[in-house]
Amino acid sequence: MLQDFFLMLVSTFILQPAQAELGARLARLHAPPAVISQVTGCVTAARPVLARVYGEDPLHGVVSVFRVWTGMTTYQAVLQAEVPACHAALEAAQPFIGPAPG
Repeated sequence: MLQDFFLMLVSTFILQPAQAELGARLARLHAPPAVISQVTGCVTAARPVLARVYGEDPLHGVVSVFRVWTGMTTYQAVLQAEVPACHAALEAAQPFIGPAPG
C-alpha cells in the first residue's frame, strides 16, 4: 500500500512533469532523436528506482517533491542524484538542456 502511494507520488509530481518538460525542451532545441529517446528511457526506468528510494525514506521523497515544486531544484537534478542509470542519458542531453544545478 505504501509502495503504491510512492509510485503515485513519483509519477505525478516528478516523472510525468519531467518527461513533459525535458521532452519539450529537447524537441524545441532540435536534439537528435537518439538523445530524446535516451532521456525518455531514463525517465521511464526511474519510476521503480525512485519509488523504492522514497519508499525507504519518505521524508526524502517529500523534500524532493517540495524542492522541485518550489524551483529549488530541477527534475534533471533529481534524476541525476537519485537514478544512476540516468547519468549517461542526461549527460548526452546536457548540450540541449544545460547542466543540472548542484
